[in-house]
Amino acid sequence: MDTTNNQWSNLFAGNNPEAEPNFTNMDDVADIAQYPNPIPDSYSSLYEELLSKCDFGNFRDNPEKAKIANDIYARVKFAGGDSLNRLREIRDEAIDKLDIKISTEKKYNLLMEYFNPIQYKEPYDKDLVAQAIDFENNVKKNADNIRQLEQIEIEAKPFILKRSVYFAKKSTEYGDCNNARLHCCEATNINKELGADSYIQNQIEEIESRINEIETNSLKEEKKENITAIVGFFVVLVFIILIVFSIGMNK
Repeated sequence: MDTTNNQWSNLFAGNNPEAEPNFTNMDDVADIAQYPNPIPDSYSSLYEELLSKCDFGNFRDNPEKAKIANDIYARVKFAGGDSLNRLREIRDEAIDKLDIKISTEKKYNLLMEYFNPIQYKEPYDKDLVAQAIDFENNVKKNADNIRQLEQIEIEAKPFILKRSVYFAKKSTEYGDCNNARLHCCEATNINKELGADSYIQNQIEEIESRINEIETNSLKEEKKENITAIVGFFVVLVFIILIVFSIGMNK
C-alpha cells in the first residue's frame, strides 16, 4: 500500500490545497498537540541573545550556574558579534551547562517553508512530497531545539537541492526567468557543496539554456514591437503632414 499517496490525499482534503489535513485517528491529533512551540526571535543577533541569557543575574538561585554563566558571558564579550562560529560553540556550551533555550523561530519558519508539501502538488512530485512530509514532521518535533533544526537542515541539503531544481523548472515554464535564475544559482551552489553531481548539473544547464532561449525570444518580440511602434509613429506623422499640406494648398 502506498502510504505516501494516502498522506497526500489526506493533505489535500476535497482537492482543496487550502483545506486542513484530515486525521485518520486521534493519535495524529495528539502528536500535533504535543509539538513544542518555536522559541521567538526577540534579539537582533546571537551575540545579543547570549549576553542576555547568560547574564549571571538570571541564575541567582543557583550559585554554580551563576559562576558558569559569568564565565560564558565574559567569553561571549571577548568573541564579539562578528565571530559567528565561535559564538555558536559558546552557544552550545551554554545550552548544555545552563539549560537555556536559544531562539529558533527564524530557522523553524525557513525549514517549514522548505518542507511544506503543498508546494510540490503542481506539478506533482511524489519523491519531494514524501521527503517533505518526513522532514516537516521532524522540524515540528524539534521546534524549540536550535541544534536539532540546524542538523535537519544539513541532512536535508539533497532535498533542498532537488527543490531548487524543481522550482527552477517550474519558474521557467511560467516564463519567470529571474526567479528561475535565482533557483539555478542556489542549486549550483548546493550541488558544488555536495560534490557536484553531474546529472544534477546537466539539469541545471538545460534549464539555464531554456532561460536564455526565453529571454532571447522575449528580446526579439520586444524589438519587433518597438519597430512596429516607430513605423506607426512615422505613418501618423506623414499623414498629419499630408493633411496640413492639403489644407495649405486649398487656401
